[in-house]
Amino acid sequence: MKTLTMIVATALLTVAATTLYAAEIEGVEIHGFISQGYIKTTRQNNFPVSDSGEGSFKFNDFGINFSKQITPALRVGLQLTAFDRGNYGKDKVSLDWAYGDYRYLDWLGFRAGKIKMPLGLYNESRDNDALRTFIFQPQNEYYEYERDSITAIAGGSIYGSIPLGKVGAVNYQVQVGTIPITADSGTALNYGAYISTPDAPLAVTDISSDITVVHHLEWRTPLEGLRATFSGLHTSFSGKAAGSDSTGASVTADWKYDSLRRFLYGLEYTYNDLVLAAEYQTDDYTIMSKYNDPANDWESKQKADGWYISATYRFTDWFELGGYYHETYGDRHSRDGSSLVQSGYVANKWNAWQNDTALVLKFDPMPNLTLKVEGHLDEGTWLLSETSGNEKKRWYILATKATFSF
Repeated sequence: MKTLTMIVATALLTVAATTLYAAEIEGVEIHGFISQGYIKTTRQNNFPVSDSGEGSFKFNDFGINFSKQITPALRVGLQLTAFDRGNYGKDKVSLDWAYGDYRYLDWLGFRAGKIKMPLGLYNESRDNDALRTFIFQPQNEYYEYERDSITAIAGGSIYGSIPLGKVGAVNYQVQVGTIPITADSGTALNYGAYISTPDAPLAVTDISSDITVVHHLEWRTPLEGLRATFSGLHTSFSGKAAGSDSTGASVTADWKYDSLRRFLYGLEYTYNDLVLAAEYQTDDYTIMSKYNDPANDWESKQKADGWYISATYRFTDWFELGGYYHETYGDRHSRDGSSLVQSGYVANKWNAWQNDTALVLKFDPMPNLTLKVEGHLDEGTWLLSETSGNEKKRWYILATKATFSF
């Protein structure tokens, strides 16, 4: 019934979307997007939709944003979004971003509110399928389970653009605040998988972030079309989890995802209709969990990393082809996975790494309609969160998306 409701709602909204490119009421600009997809994966490997192994329509995204230029230097705006991925999202409407932006000088501006994190090349534009070529961007850098949490910060920022003469220009951002995160988020679901014991699956019941710092530098080089980025995220999460073991006994845990240090290095080159990109990311953090039975207490220091290379080419106004190759590792100092097997963190070496080859066909048959068909061949399961123990080492993803934007 829910799937039918979503399809009908999407169809009705489509009628409105196809007649609108943008709206403006009393100087308030209104834009939005409506996206419905279908996903099918190898039966044992559900990702990122909880029943993708069976094939699922629980794969949609909706958003609407409002903005107004109050003065030449001051702009305000907000965006509401909802999405479904089966076990998380569930079409709950949430505030994606909302802030005031005051541009004092070209090299100095201020923002306050809930602000999108400028992590990597594409995090600020990842919400709307129409704004990107791929359905799934490389997951080490743009993890689906983090899209409802580690994408925005509640606080303030400074930003600006500094010209460097013959060597181009540098754009910078620095943000300080906390990460708005809830116990029903994809991130909480992911952490619950981390801290579950072999005999007791746990669900996160409480989660919060410490003070968070995000920084981003973008160098617009003298070579037209070439930019380089360096981003960093510094934060910690903590919370509580609960569940029961096979005997029905209650299991609780106090956990901490401590001292996350994430760094991303990116390059993008655009030449006419060709876009080439590459990014490398490292994650250093410590996971610790203390249970009501101290015999289960554990702590693990992780040094993960991942990278990708991608290429897209627009052949016509209505057709674009893209592909990428992507690798990620739970321990960058033991890429075969042996260290995490020895520590008991994973059962098999291939649970500690993953590589992904993706190909997408993107069609734009009319100005506000985007259609995509995307396939992935994957090996390894490091990024899978909803696991049962019978996952396949080699698996696939087939996804489609239709997006209307205005």
